[in-house]
Amino acid sequence: MDSSDNIWRAGRDATIIEALNVALHMLVIHDGMQVRSGGNEWTLDFRSQIELVRRAMEMLGIDTSEPLIAPPGGPRKEDDDADV
Repeated sequence: MDSSDNIWRAGRDATIIEALNVALHMLVIHDGMQVRSGGNEWTLDFRSQIELVRRAMEMLGIDTSEPLIAPPGGPRKEDDDADV
């Protein structure tokens, strides 16, 4: 394995970790949320999915006991313009 393979793998792993972090963040935010549709109401339960993502992150060496950091982004530029 040469250095270009290592760089490619590091970039790939970083992309996977970022995607898992975003997924975990979205699941945690919406877990337990009350949903209403068509006259029905239920509570979203993503506990098993949260655990699955956490296990995958731990397999990649990420300490999931650390506080969850919000993914990069924030409001999109066109969202900022809508407030004007």
